Amino acid sequence: GDLGDGEVVVSGDEGCTTEDDGGPSKLLGSVDAARRRGQLLSDNECELDEPAVSVTAVENRVLVVVDEKKDKGAAPILNRLTTLLNEAFDSNIVIDTYSPTSNIPIGGKNAQTAILFASSLNDRSSLENLLGRILKRTAPVAGGAVGMPPSHVLVVSALGTERTNKMPYSMQNLFGGKLDKLREMEQAIAAISRSRIVGKQNPLDYTIVKFGDVKSSDDGTGEDAGISIQPGDVLEGEIGPNAAANVLMQAMAYQPYARNSTLCTSGSLPLEDASLDTATWNDKFLCLSGPELLRVEVGRGADDTDDRVLDSKFEQLRQYVKQWSMNYEGGRKGTGLTTPVLVRKSRKPPSDFDGVVDRSGVQILFQTTNTGDRYKSATEEKKNEKARNSGGDGSEPKKSPSSTTLVVAKGRKEGGVEVLVEKTTDGNIRIRARRCNMDNKTIVKEMSEEVIVRSLKKAVETWVKARDVTGL
Repeated sequence: GDLGDGEVVVSGDEGCTTEDDGGPSKLLGSVDAARRRGQLLSDNECELDEPAVSVTAVENRVLVVVDEKKDKGAAPILNRLTTLLNEAFDSNIVIDTYSPTSNIPIGGKNAQTAILFASSLNDRSSLENLLGRILKRTAPVAGGAVGMPPSHVLVVSALGTERTNKMPYSMQNLFGGKLDKLREMEQAIAAISRSRIVGKQNPLDYTIVKFGDVKSSDDGTGEDAGISIQPGDVLEGEIGPNAAANVLMQAMAYQPYARNSTLCTSGSLPLEDASLDTATWNDKFLCLSGPELLRVEVGRGADDTDDRVLDSKFEQLRQYVKQWSMNYEGGRKGTGLTTPVLVRKSRKPPSDFDGVVDRSGVQILFQTTNTGDRYKSATEEKKNEKARNSGGDGSEPKKSPSSTTLVVAKGRKEGGVEVLVEKTTDGNIRIRARRCNMDNKTIVKEMSEEVIVRSLKKAVETWVKARDVTGL
């Protein structure tokens, strides 16, 4: 990331920040990479008694790989994106564009971010070979600095890659398996990012952005105007070039929830209209945190300006959700869940970035089941058999109990659903359900999630109707 002139801020800690007062934080490159560099600056500014730490300024650079003959909608998007980036950053952004068949520099020409149009590549192996080239660090030349490859990769894909069994995507995928190939490329970038070795390889964030057909312009009124963003692959429809460029810029430079996420987007953003403000963009990308499984708006809260006065509507809903969650305590019997759960209080605090001034909730955490623990691969079975037979056939002797070293294994994250009651900065109250307790090895339990979300939605609807009747 570029920390020159206060253009990158990873945290908003008071009293120790490099952020300009004139606008939101901006970031090119990996969040983790910027955090490391940001710590150097914060230590330098906040601990004045320490020797000054020199942080070398880097050039803002973006690498783009696209075949505009294959992807007709790429050119207007990139033209608009170039304008937006140069308007957002004080220093000019250098954008290097290459075709997939050209001689792309090793190390990505020290760009912080790489944008790859998946439709311009042939298949997964093409993407892996390309990433193997641009993510390789280059040796210093003539006493210069070591090259730093991109630490954030955006893959521009298409709607429908996860819905090839449904119309109209099944027809699009009928000849040549176009959408299947795009899906394999999406899986490849996620796997490469997650397989990076901490301490040995540079951090790598990824973002997968799925567009529908790109319209010739962003003209639109009424329901056709506006940008929709959702996690995964659920939206339909076309997208305007200005809307697509704005989404890419937000994912590149502003939105931390876009990192290591997959999102789909559609809609338009006419050029003559005023651009969306920071709070609106933050709210649109908030659904990627978790990601989000459900959002229900329940209306306005109390308009009290005195912070000492509790919002009665918020408090009632908070207590209602707490009571609802008690149905899942003591096991899964009668809840419809196929997985045992544990209910805990949520510790997620309010956040100005999320646009939330008050927040409360619960976590319904999935627990380990015997079914998954009992499964052993062929390799594990061979090791177990060898251990059972060791010492009796000339192999390693069995160790005595006193010589056995106990190994404490870290508990696995089995996933869960976090239900949050939130009061937003504009005074509205809402309920959000999002995934929690996840890591790269967690298996998503979609059936159990669906049971919880369906029950929550029904419960909230009942609460809203009861308030309408009683007037409380």
